[in-house]
Amino acid sequence: MSRSLPKFARAVFVPRYHVENLPTGSTIIDVSSYAPEPFCSLSPMWVHGGIPVPGMAGTTSDTVEGVWQGLKVIRGEIAMRYFHGPGAKRGGKPSGHRFGKKLLGIVEARRRVYIPTYEWMLTHCIAADVIEGLIEAALSGVTQHIHDVGDNGDMHDANQPLAHAAVLVQYINRIYLTRNT
Repeated sequence: MSRSLPKFARAVFVPRYHVENLPTGSTIIDVSSYAPEPFCSLSPMWVHGGIPVPGMAGTTSDTVEGVWQGLKVIRGEIAMRYFHGPGAKRGGKPSGHRFGKKLLGIVEARRRVYIPTYEWMLTHCIAADVIEGLIEAALSGVTQHIHDVGDNGDMHDANQPLAHAAVLVQYINRIYLTRNT
């Protein structure tokens, strides 16, 4: 006899420029730094503090974006100053991201640096009721269309920045499945 899972409407990533094409009445959640509280705290730019920097034991950053920008190797150097303060973009063409002594390409850096760091922030820095609220809405059958300022939900697409909303959607859906399998 198989066990049936509770009703669950999977969260859906929506590219920013597709939000206006969603049907009237859709539940649309902006998780960019421009969003209202508490959803703005889901932005990688949001200052939480104490976020471990992958590949640099004992080093922390105030933001996920600080980790990402600080570990970019530009002209042969990382920039640890980005670990402090609000998240900011870093100019220049990166040759990769530093992970310990390794230089990672963009897709591998997303897999080993960005996604684990963002998920660490979700687990350790975000008020539990925010994530639980998203899961509870999904359990009540509400399809949540989640977006930020980006359009790329594919971590393998190295031509565009990865939208953190896509990582959040995978995280929410995975938590539900992990709890119920």
